[in-house]
Amino acid sequence: MITANTQSFLRVEINGTNETLPAKICLSELLILKNICPNSVAIVVNDAVVPKSRWSHVLCQSHDRISLFSAVAGG
Repeated sequence: MITANTQSFLRVEINGTNETLPAKICLSELLILKNICPNSVAIVVNDAVVPKSRWSHVLCQSHDRISLFSAVAGG
C-alpha cells in the first residue's frame, strides 16, 4: 500500500536561488534551517524589510522572494 507524504512544501526564492522549504516555516526557523546566526543578518521579503521582532511571526509563503543580508557595522 502506498501512503501519501502528509508533509507539504513551498517554493521560494532565497538570494536569487529557487528553494523548497517545509510549509509553515517562519523566518526565524528559516535561519535555523540555513544555519545562519540571527544576530548577523537582515531579512527582506518581497522588497520589504522585516524587523527582527517579527521574524518568529512571519510565515514564508509560496513564491516569496527572500533576501538575507549580512549585517555590517559602520558605513
